[in-house]
Amino acid sequence: MKHILLAIVALAALTIPSNNAAAQCGDELMKQALGAMGNYQYIKDFDIKLAAGTSSTGTKFSVVLNSRTHYQINIANGSTNAEKVVVQIFDGDKLIGTNFANGKTFEAFQFICSKTGAYKLQVSCPGGGEACARAVLSLVKQYSEAEMPK
Repeated sequence: MKHILLAIVALAALTIPSNNAAAQCGDELMKQALGAMGNYQYIKDFDIKLAAGTSSTGTKFSVVLNSRTHYQINIANGSTNAEKVVVQIFDGDKLIGTNFANGKTFEAFQFICSKTGAYKLQVSCPGGGEACARAVLSLVKQYSEAEMPK
């Protein structure tokens, strides 16, 4: 009976590292992204898992945004990612925001939405490696029509 109990405990101990690896791409990343969000108002989060070889296509999410609204997206990358993920938001084919600029990948970016509608959030890994991340969309400010930046 002791041998069976020891075998069960040993088996459970062997599975713990794989559970920790999964946690690196889950709750801890969510906490990190939420912490970086600051005092802005949480709207939605995106659980990102990219398989190796999906660099050009990545993964896409749809999100409805409101006009005259200033948004921020925070990105928390998994510790095992070879590279940071690139997050882009599109209005149709028009890029309106990204965390990649001047050869650098940032952990957050802001943009102002000029019209209400469905937008496409596209996430990719430049080198095509396997990656995981969490992105959090938050509300920075809503503008009146008179306040709207030109």
